[in-house]
Amino acid sequence: MGCAELSTYRIDEPYQKNLEKGPKGDPSYPKELPKSPTKLFEFTLNSPLGIPAGLLLDSEWVNHYAKMGFDLLTYKTVRSCEYPSHPMPNCLFVKTDPLSPQSLPSWLLAPQGWEPENCNQVTITNSFGMPSRKPKEWQEDVERCIEMLSEGQLMVVSVVGTYQGTEDSLVRDFERVVAMAKEAGAKVVEMNLSCPNTAEGEGSIYSDPDLAGRIAQRVRKAHPEIFLMVKVGYLQGNSLLELLKAVARWIDGAVGINSYQTRVRREDGTPALGSERELSGVCGWAIRPLGLHFVREARNIIEREGMPLTILGCGGITEPHHFDQYLKAGAQIALSCVGAMFNPQLAAQWKRERDG
Repeated sequence: MGCAELSTYRIDEPYQKNLEKGPKGDPSYPKELPKSPTKLFEFTLNSPLGIPAGLLLDSEWVNHYAKMGFDLLTYKTVRSCEYPSHPMPNCLFVKTDPLSPQSLPSWLLAPQGWEPENCNQVTITNSFGMPSRKPKEWQEDVERCIEMLSEGQLMVVSVVGTYQGTEDSLVRDFERVVAMAKEAGAKVVEMNLSCPNTAEGEGSIYSDPDLAGRIAQRVRKAHPEIFLMVKVGYLQGNSLLELLKAVARWIDGAVGINSYQTRVRREDGTPALGSERELSGVCGWAIRPLGLHFVREARNIIEREGMPLTILGCGGITEPHHFDQYLKAGAQIALSCVGAMFNPQLAAQWKRERDG
Protein backbone atom coordinates (compact mmCIF):
# COMPACT_ATOMS: atom_id res chain seq x y z
CA MET A 1 0.00 0.00 0.00
CA GLY A 2 1.38 3.40 -0.99
CA CYS A 3 1.80 6.27 1.43
CA ALA A 4 -1.07 8.22 -0.10
CA GLU A 5 -3.39 5.31 0.69
CA LEU A 6 -2.32 5.38 4.34
CA SER A 7 -3.09 9.08 4.79
CA THR A 8 -6.21 10.06 6.73
CA TYR A 9 -6.35 13.19 4.58
CA ARG A 10 -7.28 12.50 0.95
CA ILE A 11 -4.51 14.33 -0.84
CA ASP A 12 -6.15 13.66 -4.20
CA GLU A 13 -9.39 15.43 -3.20
CA PRO A 14 -10.21 19.10 -2.42
CA TYR A 15 -10.18 20.51 1.09
CA GLN A 16 -13.98 20.77 1.20
CA LYS A 17 -14.37 17.08 0.40
CA ASN A 18 -12.03 16.17 3.26
CA LEU A 19 -14.07 18.38 5.56
CA GLU A 20 -17.31 16.73 4.49
CA LYS A 21 -16.07 13.11 4.55
CA GLY A 22 -13.94 13.17 7.70
CA PRO A 23 -10.69 11.24 8.21
CA LYS A 24 -10.04 8.33 5.86
CA GLY A 25 -9.30 4.82 7.05
CA ASP A 26 -10.90 2.14 9.18
CA PRO A 27 -10.10 3.25 12.72
CA SER A 28 -8.98 0.75 15.29
CA TYR A 29 -9.06 2.83 18.43
CA PRO A 30 -6.61 1.78 21.14
CA LYS A 31 -8.00 1.04 24.59
CA GLU A 32 -6.63 1.68 28.07
CA LEU A 33 -3.46 3.42 27.00
CA PRO A 34 -0.84 4.14 29.67
CA LYS A 35 -0.72 7.72 30.93
CA SER A 36 2.21 10.09 31.32
CA PRO A 37 0.64 13.04 33.19
CA THR A 38 1.92 16.34 31.85
CA LYS A 39 1.21 19.91 32.94
CA LEU A 40 0.39 22.61 30.42
CA PHE A 41 -0.42 25.90 32.12
CA GLU A 42 -3.12 24.98 34.67
CA PHE A 43 -4.18 21.79 32.89
CA THR A 44 -3.04 18.21 33.44
CA LEU A 45 -2.88 16.15 30.24
CA ASN A 46 -2.70 12.38 29.91
CA SER A 47 0.52 12.73 27.92
CA PRO A 48 2.78 15.36 26.33
CA LEU A 49 1.61 14.35 22.82
CA GLY A 50 -0.58 16.36 20.52
CA ILE A 51 -1.58 17.54 17.05
CA PRO A 52 -0.71 21.07 15.83
CA ALA A 53 -2.95 23.31 13.75
CA GLY A 54 -3.59 21.93 10.30
CA LEU A 55 -4.89 18.37 10.39
CA LEU A 56 -7.98 18.67 12.60
CA LEU A 57 -10.50 20.21 10.21
CA ASP A 58 -13.55 19.88 12.45
CA SER A 59 -15.05 17.93 15.38
CA GLU A 60 -15.01 14.62 13.49
CA TRP A 61 -11.25 14.96 12.95
CA VAL A 62 -10.67 16.10 16.54
CA ASN A 63 -12.67 13.19 17.92
CA HIS A 64 -10.82 10.69 15.72
CA TYR A 65 -7.37 11.74 16.89
CA ALA A 66 -8.44 12.17 20.51
CA LYS A 67 -9.57 8.53 20.48
CA MET A 68 -6.23 7.60 18.89
CA GLY A 69 -4.45 8.83 22.02
CA PHE A 70 -3.38 12.36 21.19
CA ASP A 71 -4.14 14.55 24.22
CA LEU A 72 -3.57 18.12 23.04
CA LEU A 73 -5.73 18.73 19.97
CA THR A 74 -5.39 21.95 17.98
CA TYR A 75 -8.44 22.96 15.97
CA LYS A 76 -7.52 24.01 12.44
CA THR A 77 -6.88 27.74 12.11
CA VAL A 78 -10.11 29.75 11.84
CA ARG A 79 -10.96 33.33 10.85
CA SER A 80 -13.55 35.97 11.70
CA CYS A 81 -15.02 35.52 8.22
CA GLU A 82 -15.65 32.77 5.71
CA TYR A 83 -12.55 32.20 3.59
CA PRO A 84 -11.97 29.76 0.71
CA SER A 85 -9.21 27.19 0.33
CA HIS A 86 -6.63 27.46 -2.40
CA PRO A 87 -7.48 25.25 -5.38
CA MET A 88 -5.83 21.87 -5.81
CA PRO A 89 -3.14 20.73 -5.67
CA ASN A 90 -2.93 21.27 -1.92
CA CYS A 91 -0.57 18.44 -0.92
CA LEU A 92 2.39 17.02 -2.86
CA PHE A 93 5.15 14.64 -1.86
CA VAL A 94 8.60 16.27 -1.72
CA LYS A 95 11.79 14.30 -2.41
CA THR A 96 14.59 15.51 -0.16
CA ASP A 97 17.11 14.57 2.49
CA PRO A 98 16.72 16.02 6.00
CA LEU A 99 17.19 19.79 5.97
CA SER A 100 20.13 21.29 7.84
CA PRO A 101 19.99 24.60 9.72
CA GLN A 102 23.51 25.28 8.41
CA SER A 103 22.67 24.82 4.72
CA LEU A 104 19.08 25.52 3.73
CA PRO A 105 18.10 24.96 0.09
CA SER A 106 16.53 27.67 -2.05
CA TRP A 107 14.15 25.15 -3.63
CA LEU A 108 12.99 21.54 -3.32
CA LEU A 109 11.69 18.94 -5.75
CA ALA A 110 8.17 17.47 -5.88
CA PRO A 111 8.42 14.86 -8.66
CA GLN A 112 5.28 14.19 -10.67
CA GLY A 113 3.60 10.98 -9.48
CA TRP A 114 6.34 10.12 -6.95
CA GLU A 115 5.76 8.68 -3.46
CA PRO A 116 8.39 7.80 -0.84
CA GLU A 117 9.03 4.10 -0.27
CA ASN A 118 9.28 4.58 3.49
CA CYS A 119 6.14 6.22 4.92
CA ASN A 120 8.08 7.15 8.07
CA GLN A 121 10.05 9.52 5.84
CA VAL A 122 7.15 11.43 4.30
CA THR A 123 7.81 15.06 3.47
CA ILE A 124 5.10 17.12 1.83
CA THR A 125 4.43 20.62 0.66
CA ASN A 126 0.99 21.91 1.53
CA SER A 127 -0.83 24.99 0.34
CA PHE A 128 -4.33 25.74 1.63
CA GLY A 129 -4.29 29.45 2.50
CA MET A 130 -5.93 28.97 5.92
CA PRO A 131 -9.53 28.42 4.75
CA SER A 132 -12.31 28.98 7.26
CA ARG A 133 -16.02 28.32 7.55
CA LYS A 134 -18.45 30.99 8.70
CA PRO A 135 -17.80 31.92 12.35
CA LYS A 136 -21.18 30.61 13.54
CA GLU A 137 -20.41 27.22 11.99
CA TRP A 138 -16.95 26.79 13.45
CA GLN A 139 -18.00 28.20 16.83
CA GLU A 140 -20.76 25.60 17.16
CA ASP A 141 -18.30 22.91 16.09
CA VAL A 142 -15.71 24.04 18.64
CA GLU A 143 -18.36 23.68 21.35
CA ARG A 144 -19.01 20.11 20.18
CA CYS A 145 -15.28 19.33 20.30
CA ILE A 146 -14.89 20.53 23.86
CA GLU A 147 -17.83 18.40 25.02
CA MET A 148 -16.53 15.21 23.41
CA LEU A 149 -12.98 15.26 24.84
CA SER A 150 -12.07 12.87 27.63
CA GLU A 151 -10.55 13.75 30.99
CA GLY A 152 -6.89 14.61 30.55
CA GLN A 153 -7.39 16.04 27.06
CA LEU A 154 -7.46 19.66 25.95
CA MET A 155 -8.26 21.49 22.75
CA VAL A 156 -6.48 24.60 21.54
CA VAL A 157 -8.25 26.81 19.01
CA SER A 158 -5.92 28.23 16.38
CA VAL A 159 -6.92 31.60 14.90
CA VAL A 160 -5.62 34.10 12.38
CA GLY A 161 -6.54 37.69 11.61
CA THR A 162 -7.62 38.57 8.10
CA TYR A 163 -5.89 41.46 6.35
CA GLN A 164 -8.32 44.17 5.26
CA GLY A 165 -6.04 46.79 3.77
CA THR A 166 -4.05 48.03 6.76
CA GLU A 167 -1.95 46.59 9.57
CA ASP A 168 -4.29 48.21 12.11
CA SER A 169 -7.24 46.32 10.61
CA LEU A 170 -5.27 43.09 10.88
CA VAL A 171 -4.45 43.76 14.54
CA ARG A 172 -8.12 44.50 15.29
CA ASP A 173 -9.23 41.36 13.50
CA PHE A 174 -6.92 39.19 15.59
CA GLU A 175 -8.65 40.58 18.67
CA ARG A 176 -12.05 39.91 17.09
CA VAL A 177 -11.38 36.29 16.15
CA VAL A 178 -9.84 35.51 19.56
CA ALA A 179 -13.05 36.85 21.12
CA MET A 180 -15.03 34.47 18.90
CA ALA A 181 -12.91 31.51 20.00
CA LYS A 182 -13.33 32.46 23.64
CA GLU A 183 -17.09 32.79 23.15
CA ALA A 184 -17.12 29.21 21.79
CA GLY A 185 -15.48 27.97 25.00
CA ALA A 186 -11.77 27.96 24.19
CA LYS A 187 -9.52 28.27 27.22
CA VAL A 188 -6.29 28.20 25.18
CA VAL A 189 -5.97 30.11 21.92
CA GLU A 190 -3.10 29.95 19.43
CA MET A 191 -2.54 32.95 17.19
CA ASN A 192 -1.16 31.55 13.94
CA LEU A 193 1.48 34.01 12.74
CA SER A 194 3.21 31.60 10.43
CA CYS A 195 1.18 29.99 7.66
CA PRO A 196 3.36 30.54 4.56
CA ASN A 197 0.54 30.05 2.07
CA THR A 198 -1.52 33.25 2.30
CA ALA A 199 -1.75 35.94 -0.34
CA GLU A 200 -2.16 38.84 2.07
CA GLY A 201 0.85 38.11 4.29
CA GLU A 202 -0.92 37.07 7.52
CA GLY A 203 1.37 34.07 7.61
CA SER A 204 4.64 36.01 7.67
CA ILE A 205 3.87 38.04 10.80
CA TYR A 206 6.32 36.00 12.85
CA SER A 207 9.15 37.60 10.84
CA ASP A 208 7.97 41.10 11.89
CA PRO A 209 8.58 41.44 15.65
CA ASP A 210 6.95 44.86 15.87
CA LEU A 211 3.68 43.72 14.28
CA ALA A 212 3.68 40.44 16.22
CA GLY A 213 4.18 42.38 19.46
CA ARG A 214 1.35 44.80 18.65
CA ILE A 215 -1.02 41.93 17.98
CA ALA A 216 -0.03 40.05 21.13
CA GLN A 217 -0.37 43.16 23.28
CA ARG A 218 -3.80 44.09 21.96
CA VAL A 219 -5.17 40.58 22.33
CA ARG A 220 -3.75 40.12 25.81
CA LYS A 221 -5.21 43.40 27.05
CA ALA A 222 -8.60 42.54 25.58
CA HIS A 223 -8.59 38.94 26.86
CA PRO A 224 -6.43 38.69 29.99
CA GLU A 225 -8.17 35.55 31.26
CA ILE A 226 -7.26 33.14 28.45
CA PHE A 227 -4.03 31.29 27.83
CA LEU A 228 -2.48 32.73 24.70
CA MET A 229 0.14 31.21 22.38
CA VAL A 230 1.73 32.16 19.08
CA LYS A 231 2.53 29.75 16.24
CA VAL A 232 5.73 30.67 14.43
CA GLY A 233 7.81 29.52 11.49
CA TYR A 234 11.50 28.75 11.39
CA LEU A 235 13.71 31.44 12.91
CA GLN A 236 17.15 31.29 14.44
CA GLY A 237 19.69 33.55 16.11
CA ASN A 238 18.90 37.22 16.57
CA SER A 239 15.68 36.96 14.55
CA LEU A 240 14.25 34.49 17.05
CA LEU A 241 15.49 36.56 19.99
CA GLU A 242 13.82 39.72 18.69
CA LEU A 243 10.52 37.96 18.11
CA LEU A 244 10.42 36.41 21.56
CA LYS A 245 11.35 39.70 23.21
CA ALA A 246 8.51 41.41 21.34
CA VAL A 247 5.80 38.96 22.45
CA ALA A 248 7.01 37.41 25.72
CA ARG A 249 5.26 39.91 27.98
CA TRP A 250 1.88 39.22 26.41
CA ILE A 251 1.73 35.47 25.78
CA ASP A 252 2.02 32.20 27.69
CA GLY A 253 3.65 29.99 25.08
CA ALA A 254 5.10 29.62 21.61
CA VAL A 255 4.56 26.80 19.12
CA GLY A 256 7.15 26.05 16.45
CA ILE A 257 7.85 25.33 13.79
CA ASN A 258 4.99 25.55 11.33
CA SER A 259 6.94 24.57 8.22
CA TYR A 260 9.90 25.62 6.11
CA GLN A 261 8.93 28.05 3.37
CA THR A 262 10.70 27.62 0.06
CA ARG A 263 10.16 27.18 -3.67
CA VAL A 264 8.88 23.76 -4.68
CA ARG A 265 9.40 22.72 -8.29
CA ARG A 266 8.71 19.92 -10.74
CA GLU A 267 11.48 18.19 -12.70
CA ASP A 268 11.22 20.76 -15.50
CA GLY A 269 11.76 23.65 -13.08
CA THR A 270 8.15 24.90 -13.09
CA PRO A 271 6.39 25.67 -9.78
CA ALA A 272 4.84 22.45 -8.50
CA LEU A 273 1.74 24.21 -7.18
CA GLY A 274 1.29 26.53 -10.14
CA SER A 275 2.72 29.86 -11.24
CA GLU A 276 0.80 31.81 -8.58
CA ARG A 277 2.22 29.70 -5.75
CA GLU A 278 5.97 29.53 -6.23
CA LEU A 279 6.51 29.52 -2.47
CA SER A 280 4.86 27.04 -0.14
CA GLY A 281 5.37 25.40 3.20
CA VAL A 282 7.35 22.16 3.42
CA CYS A 283 6.63 19.94 6.40
CA GLY A 284 7.13 16.39 7.59
CA TRP A 285 10.17 14.16 8.09
CA ALA A 286 12.79 16.40 6.43
CA ILE A 287 12.20 19.46 8.64
CA ARG A 288 12.77 17.73 11.99
CA PRO A 289 16.36 19.08 12.31
CA LEU A 290 14.95 22.60 11.88
CA GLY A 291 12.21 22.07 14.43
CA LEU A 292 14.61 20.66 17.01
CA HIS A 293 17.05 23.50 16.38
CA PHE A 294 14.25 26.01 16.92
CA VAL A 295 13.17 24.42 20.20
CA ARG A 296 16.73 24.32 21.58
CA GLU A 297 17.40 27.94 20.64
CA ALA A 298 14.04 29.11 21.98
CA ARG A 299 14.61 27.27 25.26
CA ASN A 300 18.07 28.80 25.64
CA ILE A 301 16.73 32.30 25.00
CA ILE A 302 13.83 31.84 27.41
CA GLU A 303 16.11 30.66 30.19
CA ARG A 304 18.76 33.31 29.54
CA GLU A 305 16.29 36.17 29.32
CA GLY A 306 14.03 34.96 32.14
CA MET A 307 10.94 34.77 29.93
CA PRO A 308 7.92 32.98 31.46
CA LEU A 309 7.13 31.05 28.29
CA THR A 310 6.25 27.45 27.52
CA ILE A 311 7.50 25.89 24.28
CA LEU A 312 5.49 23.43 22.22
CA GLY A 313 7.57 21.72 19.55
CA CYS A 314 6.59 20.34 16.15
CA GLY A 315 8.04 19.51 12.78
CA GLY A 316 8.96 16.11 11.39
CA ILE A 317 7.72 13.80 14.15
CA THR A 318 7.01 10.64 12.17
CA GLU A 319 8.18 7.90 14.57
CA PRO A 320 7.48 7.43 18.30
CA HIS A 321 11.03 8.24 19.44
CA HIS A 322 10.86 11.59 17.65
CA PHE A 323 8.48 12.81 20.38
CA ASP A 324 11.25 12.15 22.91
CA GLN A 325 13.75 14.15 20.87
CA TYR A 326 11.53 17.21 21.15
CA LEU A 327 10.85 16.72 24.85
CA LYS A 328 14.58 16.37 25.54
CA ALA A 329 15.27 19.50 23.46
CA GLY A 330 13.06 21.55 25.78
CA ALA A 331 9.49 21.30 24.51
CA GLN A 332 6.76 20.85 27.11
CA ILE A 333 4.49 19.24 24.50
CA ALA A 334 5.49 17.50 21.25
CA LEU A 335 3.11 17.76 18.30
CA SER A 336 2.85 15.65 15.14
CA CYS A 337 0.90 16.59 12.02
CA VAL A 338 2.32 14.85 8.94
CA GLY A 339 3.42 11.85 11.00
CA ALA A 340 -0.04 11.50 12.53
CA MET A 341 -1.63 12.01 9.13
CA PHE A 342 0.13 8.93 7.73
CA ASN A 343 0.21 6.95 10.99
CA PRO A 344 -2.72 7.71 13.32
CA GLN A 345 -1.39 5.09 15.78
CA LEU A 346 1.72 7.18 16.49
CA ALA A 347 0.69 8.39 19.96
CA ALA A 348 -0.53 4.94 21.00
CA GLN A 349 2.77 3.42 19.90
CA TRP A 350 4.73 5.94 21.98
CA LYS A 351 2.60 5.31 25.04
CA ARG A 352 2.94 1.53 24.79
CA GLU A 353 6.71 1.66 24.15
CA ARG A 354 7.20 4.01 27.08
CA ASP A 355 5.13 1.81 29.37
CA GLY A 356 6.77 -1.39 28.14
